[in-house]
Amino acid sequence: MGKTLLLFMTLLGLSAGCAASQANPSCPEASATEAALPAGTTQLASRADEIAWVSCPPTLPAGCEMAVLEGDPKRKMLFTVRFRTGSEFEMKPHWHPRNERVTILEGKIGVGFGDEIDRENVTWFGPGDYYVNAQGAHHFVLADGPAVLQITGIGPWKANFLHAPSGGSAE
Repeated sequence: MGKTLLLFMTLLGLSAGCAASQANPSCPEASATEAALPAGTTQLASRADEIAWVSCPPTLPAGCEMAVLEGDPKRKMLFTVRFRTGSEFEMKPHWHPRNERVTILEGKIGVGFGDEIDRENVTWFGPGDYYVNAQGAHHFVLADGPAVLQITGIGPWKANFLHAPSGGSAE
C-alpha cells in the first residue's frame, strides 16, 4: 500500500508540474495544440459501438484496425487513437520519437524491450492497465488473442521499425 501511494503521489506531482506550467519547455504539452471542438460544442464523445474502424497502414501487422478518436496523429498536437487486433498480433521491434501512453481496454497485450522479439521477456497487460514507453525505446508488441488498446500522445506519431524491409515507418 505504501509503495502504491508513493508512486501515485510522485506521478500526481509530475503531472501537476506540467499542468501548472504549460510554458515549461520540459513538458511535451507546452508546444502541442489540442484539436479544436466545433463552435458551440461542449464535449467530444466516441461511443464504442459507433466507432468507425479502418485498416491500419500496411506497415503494421495484417488484421490490425484503428480509429482516431481525437486530434491528428500526423500533426504536432494531442491525439488519441484506438487499435484493435485480430486473433494474433506481432508488431516487430520499433521505436517512437515521443513517449507512448497506452491503456489496455480489452484482451491482453505483451510488451518487450530490445532489438529482437523475445517472448520470454515480455510484460503482459490486461484491461484497465496503463503504461508509458519512453521515446526512443526499442520495443515490440504482442497479442495472442483479440485486444483493444488506446494510445494518447503528442504527434507527429510514428513507429520506426528496426528491421523494416524498406527501412520504413508507420505513421
